[in-house]
Amino acid sequence: MATSQHPLVKDLGSLPPTYTRSQAYAISNSGLIAGSLIQVGHDEANHGFLYSNGQMIDLGTLPTGTFSDAFGVNDRRQVVGRALYVTPGLPLDRFFHAFLWEKGVMKDIGTLLPSNTAIAYAINNRSQIVGESGGHAFLYEQGMMKDLGTLPGGSSSAAYAINQAGDIVGQTTYSDGSMHAFLYRDDGMHDLGTLPGGRNSIARSINNLGQIVGTSTVTNGDSHAFLYRNGQMTDLAALPGGTDFSDAKSINDRGQILGVGMLFDNGKFISISLPNSLGQVTFAFAAAINDSGEIAGVLLPDYHAAVLNSDLLPDEHP
Repeated sequence: MATSQHPLVKDLGSLPPTYTRSQAYAISNSGLIAGSLIQVGHDEANHGFLYSNGQMIDLGTLPTGTFSDAFGVNDRRQVVGRALYVTPGLPLDRFFHAFLWEKGVMKDIGTLLPSNTAIAYAINNRSQIVGESGGHAFLYEQGMMKDLGTLPGGSSSAAYAINQAGDIVGQTTYSDGSMHAFLYRDDGMHDLGTLPGGRNSIARSINNLGQIVGTSTVTNGDSHAFLYRNGQMTDLAALPGGTDFSDAKSINDRGQILGVGMLFDNGKFISISLPNSLGQVTFAFAAAINDSGEIAGVLLPDYHAAVLNSDLLPDEHP
């Protein structure tokens, strides 16, 4: 049921009475949205959802579980995420497993052995799935889960996004606790480095032009959003209108970059928080942007999954 209203935003609602809140995490180029239905006051009760053709579909759980979150969706109505797996006969033996949902069925895609846990973050239109299992990034395709390893000297890794060419981005953690963004291609994993003076970086999204966005620390320890292209990492916070403690979460093929409360488009920062007459934020937790400029997030105060049409935003910095 959708109750919140804003002229630039479509409220996707929830599935009351059980689920009164919802949160969107992903949006495909065809406008399919994936996220989580939230049961207020109940831990481990979320269910993943797919929103398609005006309908919110409860993805359910694995047969022995009670909980799921959906983090990725492609144009083929395939959804990925994490779901609670409970070992039959051992109710305290509980782990998160990565899942693939399609045609009404949630499939456990397993883990990287000997790990008991896995989470899937993204899926492309070739049904290639990326995520993390047992502290290592993985690629799942054709029924097999491949360990992507780490950068040299790394102790762990995670993969957060994959484009249609199969290029994968994420982060590796080193033994000293520092983290570096990576790009993984057929020739292996490549260190993207950090912004000048920075210790840590994470790559969160890659478009089909090979442009990568994420966040990196800088000399004073602040976190700045970055754009990586043609072998160069650009500090978006250093551009006119940029702010410290920024983050870049998603980039589309139009080059629009989604950040925290902001959209970077055609060299300008545009607010997407949509404050009401009282100055209160009404659109928050923006997570992804598709090639049509549609942004998946949450509409407040009802806390419903929602989609903002960025083409209708004022073309100016707030």
